[in-house]
Formats: sequence, structure tokens, C-alpha cells
Amino acid sequence: MSFKEFPPIAVIADAHIHDPAADFGFPGAVQTGGLSVRPLAEAARSTRVFNESLQAFRTALDDVASRGIRHVVLLGDYTDDGQVATTSAVAVILKDYGERHGIAFFALPGNHDIFADAGRHRTKRFLEADGSSAVVTSHPVTPSGAPLPPGIPRDIPVTVSPGMFCPGYPDGLMAVAEHGYFPQPSYLHWETPFGLQGDSEKRMFTAISSSGATRRPLVEASYLVEPVDGLWLLMIDANVFVPIDGSDDWVDSTSAGWNAMLLHKRHVIDWMADVGVRATRLGKRLVAFSHYPALDPLDGTRAAEIALLGPTATSGRIPGDAVGEAFIAAGIPLHFSGHLHVNDTARMRRGEGSFVNVAVPSLVGFPPAYKILTLREGTAEIETVSLSDMPMDGAIAALYAAEVGRTGVKTGGMAEATRYGDFLSAHIGHLAWRRHLKREWPSALGALLRAATLGDLARLAARPVAPIEDAVAMLPVARDRMNTSDEGAPETLSAIAFLGDWYRLRMGSDLGLASVSSRRVRFYDKLSAFYLAQPWPPGSAQGGIAAMLSLFEAYRHGLPSKDFRIDLQTGDITAC
Repeated sequence: MSFKEFPPIAVIADAHIHDPAADFGFPGAVQTGGLSVRPLAEAARSTRVFNESLQAFRTALDDVASRGIRHVVLLGDYTDDGQVATTSAVAVILKDYGERHGIAFFALPGNHDIFADAGRHRTKRFLEADGSSAVVTSHPVTPSGAPLPPGIPRDIPVTVSPGMFCPGYPDGLMAVAEHGYFPQPSYLHWETPFGLQGDSEKRMFTAISSSGATRRPLVEASYLVEPVDGLWLLMIDANVFVPIDGSDDWVDSTSAGWNAMLLHKRHVIDWMADVGVRATRLGKRLVAFSHYPALDPLDGTRAAEIALLGPTATSGRIPGDAVGEAFIAAGIPLHFSGHLHVNDTARMRRGEGSFVNVAVPSLVGFPPAYKILTLREGTAEIETVSLSDMPMDGAIAALYAAEVGRTGVKTGGMAEATRYGDFLSAHIGHLAWRRHLKREWPSALGALLRAATLGDLARLAARPVAPIEDAVAMLPVARDRMNTSDEGAPETLSAIAFLGDWYRLRMGSDLGLASVSSRRVRFYDKLSAFYLAQPWPPGSAQGGIAAMLSLFEAYRHGLPSKDFRIDLQTGDITAC
């Protein structure tokens, strides 16, 4: 087979599918047209939305099918939270697209799809027809309502359903077993780190606690598959569950990722190196996939972000250099990741070796998109396909309207959106100041951003240097002309509008920049020119804004991340 004959591969990350029509045991579905819809208020506080996920996934797959693509990689978190009912619904969808379009799926588990060996309970709220909410849980709950799952008030209706339970390994894989996790007759080659057998008992490893005192067996879900002659897909289960001493519980894998892989799953690292050697010897084209990023997907800004914000949940999930170096040592040039819901391209070079990590955005966060990989001789071409034009679902919107009417919940324009891209742009803008600013930003800098207009920030650059704590007092007293919307002359906008755009670029890179008006981009150019032309004293108001702008420019001017070509020999990356 020549290189040009390799079929394109669609790569979908973090679909987080919640099927509102699935049976979760929610009694209120009788009054909502059979829909189990999560409250909009919960989405407004979360890093992802929920009820739009099924439509987004189907929209992506319909587009994949229309392009004649027949191979799809699911980079983990293909379920909402690994619930039995949800995973079963996903299996039905995959079977449908397989039968109707001949699509072969290759899945990987994410931290939301499965939990350790025995699983864990899940609890979710759903909207009633009148805009109130009720709870469905897999936790045992007595008729009197005690004990209740953590965080659930006693005055809310609670239903117990086994369909809400999230299984562990291997049970959590079985509903989608045929999608890569176990060998299939059509595969030209399939193996695990332990050999050619797919039986769960033949692919066990020993998970060891950090102290070394506790040891438990766990199934390894990584596999290598050759779906067409000459193409090897290295599908790495990078979930790392570590036993807790003195308990039956496990450390959650969410913040572990590849840093923990180097410590706790050395059998996978050694296997990767062996696969790399064999791929070179046999002339196979090798591409790796896992749920977690293997390089910093935030344009190499981890240190600068920690300097500005301090350690955050995101910065704690950034892999160290040793991870990329392990890929280079294994001879693996290209890896696709999800998990952080980021659209980005990262590269590492060591000597004559290079390694590229392509971070694929989520379908349920800004920006909603999937990627298409086309391998050619010596190169990999990446195309990014946006789902922004998807219309919003009217039945779900009606339930949102009932919720807003009953509770008065503020959602930053989400409830009014008729287009998915606008819905998610409003979502990230809302999160920027309702979640991230409160949780992660220094209080004094946050107070300045809340109080200032963009024009104030421009004028502040020309004022005498002042401590960040004194910045708000330096602003004009009158605030009756501040524009708190997201439209209008940039200088009249609240600085919170810039915070929203900051997060749009942080999460979207090229796709995020495309969502910001050219008028605002020109104003941000002026701000950067004002603030980045000179150093500012640490702790100053000007220094805080300058640090924020420096990160903004890094997100804006990173490697191409929309449509681009990678030279797999040199690591050179060029926009297409």
C-alpha cells in the first residue's frame, strides 16, 4: 500500500454523551416528553454542557459519514459519567453508524467513562416540566431519604436507579467491547502490552499505592490495532488509578495523566518503545492516541500561568518534559489527546527527534469541533471541523425557559442562543467571571477586572505605577456609562469582556481567535503595545495586566491549530 492510500481518520474527543431520551429511571420524564434533561444552571457552572452532547455527537458523525470517512477514534470521555444507561446508549449509536455507514470506531477510556475495579455511584439532577428539579442516583437511599448522597438537599425528590452506576474495569468496557477494546475478525493485527490475547484475565497488571504497601490487580485497556494494511493505531489507556492504603478506594485519575503513567504504568511505557521499534522495522505508519495530553497544550505557558494565577487544576494536569521525551525515545512522532477540552498544537524537539501533540477540543465546550487526520508520505495533515452552526434543540430550550422562569438563574446569554457556537461562546464567557475569576484569579486583579472598562485598562498603562491593591481606587468614579454587554465600542466594554476573550483563546487558539471581532482584536493589539513594551514591577497593577496580555498573545500566536501539515521527519508545522 502506498502512503497516499491510507484512509482519513476522524478524531473525536470528550463527546461526554448524555442521551436525554435514555431511561435513567427519572419519573419526571413522563411530563417532559420522555426527556431527562440536566438543569441549565448546572451547565452554567460546569466546564461542559450536557443536554446538547448527543446532538453534537450525531452532527459530527453525520459530517464524518458525508465525507466518506470510515475510521473514527474516540479519545475518551465518550460518556457523560460512565453511567450504565449512558454507555448502553453510546453503544447503540456506534452500532447504528457502523451498520448504516460502515464506520469502524476505536475507543479509549477517559476519566469519566470508568472507575478503577469496582466502579462508583453517580448522582444527577434532572429538570421537571415546571422548571424544578429532581435527583436520580445509584446510591442506596432509604424511603425516608437518609442517607442521601453528598450535596443533595433533603427537600428534593430522589429516585434510585442502577442505570446511574459507573462500573469499573473490565465491566465498564463491555458495552463497547467491539470498538477496539477486544480483537475483531476485521483487524489485521491487534495486541495489548501483554500479548495477542484479549481476555481480561490475560491483560492484568498490579496497581501499587504510592507507599508500595497496597497492591491490587487491574485490567489494562491499552491496545495496538492495524485496521488497514500498514497503519498502526496505538491506543493508550492513560487512566491511572492508584490504590489508597487502608481503604478499598482509589485515587481518581482526573489529575494524574501522563506524569503518573511514567510512575505507575511502566509496562505501557516499555510496550510503547517496543511498538515503535517494530513499526520502524516493519514499515508501519504509527500514530498514538490517549485521553490525556503528552505535551503542554496551552502553548507552553504553564510557568507563566502559575506566576499569574498560582497553581490551578489545569496547570496541575500539564505533563512534564519527561513525557514528551519518552515518546521521542519510543520513536512515536504524533499523538492526539483530549481531556482538557483545548484546541491546540504542541511540539517538542530533542536532538534529531521531534514529537507533536495535537489537542482535540471537546464537542461540549468552546470551541466545539473534531479533527480529521490524513497521513501522506512523510507528513500528517490535520483538518479541524467546527460544529458551531448546529441549531439548538427546541424541546430542550423550552425546558430551559421553564427553569429560568422559575428560578431566575443567570446564564450569560446561554438560554437565548439559537446556534450551538453562540451557546458555547456565551457559556465560556459566563464561566470566565462566574467560576474562573472567583476560583483561580488573585482577588485584587479580579476586583480590577470587575471594576474597569477596557478604556480604563488602556489609560492605566500611562498612569504612575501602583500596587494592584490600589488599582480600583485609581479608576474614574462614574460608572454609569460602562457597557456590561458583550457588544459595542471596545473601550466602553467591561474588562470582563476581555477576560471572556482571554479564555476563548486559551481554550480555542486559532478557533478562539476567529470568534473575537476584528474591532476588539485591534483594541487588544493596542493594549499589548502599551503593556508589553516595558517591564513592570512585580505586584503592580500594570504588571498584572501585562502578565495577562502576555499569556493572551501566547495563546494567539501559538503553532497552527486549525488546518495544518506536520513534517513527521523534522517536526516542522505549517498552516494549510
